[in-house]
Amino acid sequence: MRSVERTTPLVFHHCDRFSGRGEAAAVLLLVLAFLCVGAPRLSATIRYDFEQPVFFKPGETVKDHSLILVDGVFHLYYTTGTGRSLGHATSPDLLHWALQGDVIETGPSAWDSADVWAPTVVYYPEGRGCWLMYYAGVNNSMAQRTCLALSTDLNQWSKASSLMFSPFHGDTLWTRWRENEWSNYRDPGFYRENGTCYLVQTAQTKDLKGAIGLARSIDYFKWRDAGPFYIHNNWHAIESPFLMKRNGHYHLFFTEEAVGGVSHMSSSSLASGWSILNRSIIDEGHGAEILSLGSDRYLISRHTSYSSAAGLVATIRVDTLRWDGDEPVVDMLPPLKGWIELWGIAFDHQPVFGDNPRYRGDDTTRVGYEGNSWIGTYESFAGPLTGTLPGSFQGDGPRGALRSPTFTITGRSMRLLVGGGRYPDSCYVALCDAGTGAVLFKETGRNRNLMDERWWDLSRHVGRAVYILIVDNSSSSFGHINVDGIEERAASVPGSGGFTPVPDKGLRGFSKQSPGSPEGVGATPPNAIESRPNPFNPSTEIVGRAAPGSTLVIAIYDVSGRELNAMSARAGNDGRASVLWNGRDKSGRMLPSGVYFAALKVGGRVTAVSKLILAR
Repeated sequence: MRSVERTTPLVFHHCDRFSGRGEAAAVLLLVLAFLCVGAPRLSATIRYDFEQPVFFKPGETVKDHSLILVDGVFHLYYTTGTGRSLGHATSPDLLHWALQGDVIETGPSAWDSADVWAPTVVYYPEGRGCWLMYYAGVNNSMAQRTCLALSTDLNQWSKASSLMFSPFHGDTLWTRWRENEWSNYRDPGFYRENGTCYLVQTAQTKDLKGAIGLARSIDYFKWRDAGPFYIHNNWHAIESPFLMKRNGHYHLFFTEEAVGGVSHMSSSSLASGWSILNRSIIDEGHGAEILSLGSDRYLISRHTSYSSAAGLVATIRVDTLRWDGDEPVVDMLPPLKGWIELWGIAFDHQPVFGDNPRYRGDDTTRVGYEGNSWIGTYESFAGPLTGTLPGSFQGDGPRGALRSPTFTITGRSMRLLVGGGRYPDSCYVALCDAGTGAVLFKETGRNRNLMDERWWDLSRHVGRAVYILIVDNSSSSFGHINVDGIEERAASVPGSGGFTPVPDKGLRGFSKQSPGSPEGVGATPPNAIESRPNPFNPSTEIVGRAAPGSTLVIAIYDVSGRELNAMSARAGNDGRASVLWNGRDKSGRMLPSGVYFAALKVGGRVTAVSKLILAR
């Protein structure tokens, strides 16, 4: 089974690092909690950022991939848009992703000099902490082979030497494969049974039929062609094959060229019984991977792509997979996990995914959301595989109300982003007493889509049971509400006297716009700073905003006010400048997990500060 073949269940890395089944069950429950009911309450504070289990790199293609779970961290390896490298990203929850950079690139060998595609990551039980990555290498004539790379830490990968492994392709006695032209032998999928390893790969027969080639090995390194695993009834390529076994039955997942979607067929025998007549299409995605979590629990990940006015929107989405007998069923639970639609239809396609107004072409200003998903009741693109498309919108007409689960206030402040129409009585987000329904705090928009930061002082309400209420009860012009980044915090409201790091000279005198600022003040002040992702590991993009063309410095401080690092940048024509901080100090030393502060310096003066959380 691709990405999961190990001597222990996938939720384990080395079995001696866990106390037993209880640890595995805890990881399983954590994963299912994120997918089924939203982010669990891992700390004493509440956070609603509306993120979905989707990996997305704006403006870039991401496709054929491998997803594994090791020591409570998801690792995603994927084919990049150029095809000349394989990327790596990590996540603790499938909702928040940190880019780890490219792990494999083309060359210098001839067999992968043009492209590298379709990684499959497998734990090597004989190598004590060693991982193997099978991938498709493509030469300059587009002839494809199965290649191999190795790693001991999942971050640094080295291509296998020729003494250890020889890149291979299907036997030309039955495959149409030539060194100097496009030749299918790609998308390796790994499966192991009774001490024998199998690879299934996209191939083509000599009479031009689509096929899946089979290779066998007893040591993971020396592979022999075992003939066609399946031959299609026409020329369509059978892509991204994934083979697994459940309850004595073999299951094959694949994408068929010119048909699309995730196809599935099964057989009681590995060697026979495969027929397209028994095929069912279970999902609209492509290149499916099935990740076993043990106890007959599975995740399905697949990639999608959409065309829009702003270009291609490409994603990898993860959902749960259950079984109806021997038939797999994809469960895409409601995106607003745990929230209740009280009435109306305004929130039927929420949260919205990405900067959707830009895709419509009628609004060139960013909305100011964080992550990938946010509440915007004008919009209706709820993300990949939800039945909506980029650019979809429902306008100001629909009305409705949405309520969060009840929670008990434990923090001293709540931060949120709000935009939309200025309708305090009909378009608003509010914090309400759970017993009486009384509104404790309320925010409305300022007649613009761009969201700005608001703060609520919760210090007088600690211990009170409350809920969040989001209402769109207006069909007038600009009659919609935008909300994101609702987060309860242990610290007091910034600027209230209880939330400032111990400053050095560079930080003295800094003050942040308070929630009491009059309406009409810009959501993005002349000088501002933000970072994404946050929390992060190992790196985060820090964006500073200043006068166009100005030189600025982004400095990193610890909680005692010591400057740890400083990076210079120049603001572009839009006033935006960004740097990538890798969690290290000026000397290159890796800093420990903890709270840090990024300060924007313009002309030697600190003009904005943002809190960073490094979570290793």
